[in-house]
Amino acid sequence: MENLFEYRAMAHSSAMDGRFAYSGSTPHYAPDRTFDTHHLRLELTLDFSKRTLKGRCVSTLKAISENAVDMVFDAVNFKDLKVTQAGKPLSFDYTGRQIKIHWKKPVKRGTFVDVSIAYRVTQPKLGLHFVGPDRQYPAKPLQAWTQGEDEYNRYWFPCHDAPQERTTTEMIITVPERFTAISNGALLHVARRARTRTFHWKHNVPHSPYLVSLAVGEFSEIKDRWQRVPVLYYCPPGREEDARRAFGKTPKMIDFFSRKLGVPYAYAKYSQVAAIDFIYGGMENTSCTTQTALTLHDERAHLDFSSDPLVAHELAHQWFGDLVTCKDWSHAWLNESFATYFEALFKEHDMGHDEFMVELRGNAEAYFDEDKDRYRRPLSTRFYKNTNDLFDRHLYEKGSCILHMVRHYLGEQAWWRSMNVYLTRHRAQGVETVNLIDA
Repeated sequence: MENLFEYRAMAHSSAMDGRFAYSGSTPHYAPDRTFDTHHLRLELTLDFSKRTLKGRCVSTLKAISENAVDMVFDAVNFKDLKVTQAGKPLSFDYTGRQIKIHWKKPVKRGTFVDVSIAYRVTQPKLGLHFVGPDRQYPAKPLQAWTQGEDEYNRYWFPCHDAPQERTTTEMIITVPERFTAISNGALLHVARRARTRTFHWKHNVPHSPYLVSLAVGEFSEIKDRWQRVPVLYYCPPGREEDARRAFGKTPKMIDFFSRKLGVPYAYAKYSQVAAIDFIYGGMENTSCTTQTALTLHDERAHLDFSSDPLVAHELAHQWFGDLVTCKDWSHAWLNESFATYFEALFKEHDMGHDEFMVELRGNAEAYFDEDKDRYRRPLSTRFYKNTNDLFDRHLYEKGSCILHMVRHYLGEQAWWRSMNVYLTRHRAQGVETVNLIDA
């Protein structure tokens, strides 16, 4: 994830305690699980007039504790809940934030079970965002899009909303007939019915719940390709040339990262959706990045404000953050520092070494300013107040400089060999900093 705008205000340095963290920070650890999610199937219908999602989530779970009696799903402000297994009702408690399911008898370790949760969410505060015309902007396009990082997908589908969870996913989404719906993986089928279209997407590489994505709107689709992988750009109608200008180097970037890492791009397609009012610069949802529509520049603006850094950053996440993912947010630098550094590496490949060094110098200065004027913290730390506090100049810019230092110490051959070992050894897994050190 990259924020093109000013990062939100941080506490003054006087708020630091002895651990260089915000006053009131506490240790955070990955939540316990009794079950591991193997597959997640979402059947969804959007009502734009009411800003409502009606859904059914079918989770294929494997018991990982001995004689599990409960299963907890994160789910915030859900209505009309019905929980079943094989068509029969299951007992559950709901706090407004979590669904706790009670099995009729303990489930043995290693046993697979399917759980179906029917639900409705209306005007969710986070996770799923509806945008459209209003009094100030009557021409604004009607869209819906999601933003799951860090723990916001729990606002629109039930899940174990933590990065250590990994599952294959499937989405069957029904929308008004004029709209296109984009999600993770491959598009298997589009069904047309009276005034609606239903899109069936399936993603076969396990990934974390926060990377599950949905974007719906009236989009123009621009088709590109890297080898046999479809590379797709979605933009509001009339912005096609701006989208080609913003995203056009994507196949070149995929080729560069795939060759240097020795790990080819891993997914069925790569799409980028230009979303109206998107709250960040971009978000690296697996195989279907969401980008701010503000990155669609005309020819003159593009001379001064290229979209290439944003595009490269989110694409690099498809390896670092998606194919391998931090096990918990204390190791989030394994996502963001790598994306920031590989963004710079593509600039070196595309524009030369001097541009690369200017980029790294800017990264270093951004980190030193935060260290001097705001606070200092370890790059990897469990002490924080809110997860979002970690997404700072330490996590992005400082980490990119550390990676450059490591590359310098190792030398080119050992560095790239280590990157390949790291990615292949932990493919489709959660990682901690020690895994990178070992690699």
